[in-house]
Amino acid sequence: NVLGMKKTKIIATIGPATESPEKMEQLMHKGVNVFRFNMKHNTLEWHQEKIEQANTIAQKLGQSLGILIDLQGPEIRIDTSQGKDITVSPDKEIICIKSDAEDIPESCVMIPHTEVFDALEIGDRFTIDDGYVQLEVTAKENNMIKARALNENIIKTRKSLNLVQKDIPLPSLTENDLEKLEIAKKIDVDFIALSFVRDKTDINNLKGEMMKREITAKIVAKVESQKGVDNIDEIIDTADVIMIARGDLGIETPIETITYFQKQTIKKCRKKHKPVIVATQMLESMINNPLPTRAEVADVANAVFDLTDCVMLSGESASGKYPDLTAETMTKIIAYNEPRIEKMPLVFGEYDYTKNIAHSAVAIADTSEVSKIVAFTETGYTARVLSSFRPRTEIIAVTNHHKTKGALTMSYGVIPVETHYPVGDIVSYTGILEDLVSEGYISKGDEIIMIHGHTMGTPGNTNSLTILKV
Repeated sequence: NVLGMKKTKIIATIGPATESPEKMEQLMHKGVNVFRFNMKHNTLEWHQEKIEQANTIAQKLGQSLGILIDLQGPEIRIDTSQGKDITVSPDKEIICIKSDAEDIPESCVMIPHTEVFDALEIGDRFTIDDGYVQLEVTAKENNMIKARALNENIIKTRKSLNLVQKDIPLPSLTENDLEKLEIAKKIDVDFIALSFVRDKTDINNLKGEMMKREITAKIVAKVESQKGVDNIDEIIDTADVIMIARGDLGIETPIETITYFQKQTIKKCRKKHKPVIVATQMLESMINNPLPTRAEVADVANAVFDLTDCVMLSGESASGKYPDLTAETMTKIIAYNEPRIEKMPLVFGEYDYTKNIAHSAVAIADTSEVSKIVAFTETGYTARVLSSFRPRTEIIAVTNHHKTKGALTMSYGVIPVETHYPVGDIVSYTGILEDLVSEGYISKGDEIIMIHGHTMGTPGNTNSLTILKV
C-alpha cells in the first residue's frame, strides 16, 4: 500500500483531467490524501457534484480523504478589449483603462477594481499572468494608464494581475466568495482556503461568515503577498493551517526570499502544531511531460527535508496530461527521502501535559521497537501535537468525531480513524484494539504506544501513556 509508505501528505487539485470517478480513485491509490477544489473555476453545481463523488469513492475504498475548497479572495483578473490577445514588447506602450470606462479602444487591457487602477502611479511595476508579463507605468491621466512591457510577451484575457510590493485595501471576501461558501453548508468540507491573507483580520472575517452559516471547517490561510509575509506570526496564530503559496508570493515578494521564508514558516507552524502546506509549481513540467525536471525532484525532496506536513499539486493534477503519474512520482520522492531525514529536535518555550506526553511518546517510539503510536483524540489537538514532533512511526488517531477525522488528513504521519468508543472512564482497550487489528491499522504482535486521557470523550485531558504488545 503506497499510502503506508509515506507520512508527508499530498493535496491534488481536481479539474478537467481528474474529474472522473476513475481518475479520482487512481489519485487516491497513488498516495493523494486531500482533494482541492478551486472555486474560481467551474460552477457551484460542478463542485458540489464532484465533492460528493469524491466522498463516495473514499467511503468505498475505506480511506480518509480531506476535502479543501479554495476561495478566490481579492485576486485581480484583467480583461482585454474584445477578449483578444495583445502582443507586448519593450518598444511599444500598451493602454490600460478602468473596466467601467466608456469608448474602449482596441488592444487595451481593462483593469477591474477602481482601487487597483487608482493605486498605480508613474514608475510603478505590475505583472500579468503569474509574473510572465512585466509592465511599468509610464503615464497616467484620468481613466487611462500607459505602460511599457519589460519583455516580449502576449497578454491573454482573464489573466491575473499582481502589483509589485504594493498593498491595496481590497476586501478579503468578495460577494462571489460568500456565494461559494454556501457549498460548505450543504456538503461535508474539511478545509476552506482563503487567498491573499494579509493579517488576522482577513481570517477573522471568514470565521465570522462561517459562524453565521454554522460551518465548522478548518481555515487554510494562503500566504502570497508581502503583507502576509510581514504578518506571518499573527496569521499562524489565527488560522488552522498555513499554505505557502509560492506562485503569487514569487511575484509580490523578491523571488530569492521564498525558500528561506518556506523553511522559517514550517518551523513556526510546527511549534504551534498547525499543519503547513508547500504549494505551487512543485512538478510543473509534468503538466506536459512524463518526467519532472531534476530541480523539481529536488524541490519536493527539500520540502520533505524541511518537514512540511503537505505538498500540493495544482495544474499538474487539474489539467495536466499525466495526473496519476505525477501523484505517483511525488509519492516516490517522498517515500524515498522521508527515512533519510536528519531530525532536528523541536523545542518549545512551555510545555503542558499533552506536549510532555507527546514528546515522551515520540522519544520512546524513535528509539525502540515500537511500530505505531495510537492516540485517542476528541478535537485532534493531541494528534497534531504528536505530528509536530515528526515521529518516525505512524500516528493512528482514533476519534469519535467525523469532523476531527477530516481535519487530520493534512497532518504529517497521522492516519485518522473514526470509531465509536464508549465515553467515560477507561475500563479496557481490548475492543478498540481488536477493531484496529481487523481493519489493518495495527497487527497482532505489534508493540504500540497508546496515548489517552483518564476519561474518554473529554477534550483536553490527555495525561496517560501506555506501552503494550497487541
